Amino acid sequence: MKKYMLTAIINGKVKIYNQAFSSRSEAIDYIFSYYQKHNDNLRVEEEYYVNNDIHNIEYVSDYDNRFRIQRIAM
Repeated sequence: MKKYMLTAIINGKVKIYNQAFSSRSEAIDYIFSYYQKHNDNLRVEEEYYVNNDIHNIEYVSDYDNRFRIQRIAM
């Protein structure tokens, strides 16, 4: 079974979510929902594989706002 971990930098502060998501899209929906609740408009400007790992992707809005979703072994 695949699980995904979400970490983010929100307004320059690191946030680690102690929650495993069942899919990458579930984690993406979660972080976009967070930004909507806090009246922030998150636009992803760039995405890239961290250390060339297709299971570890960072989505960048700007220097102070970005998030990373990594597949973890379960």
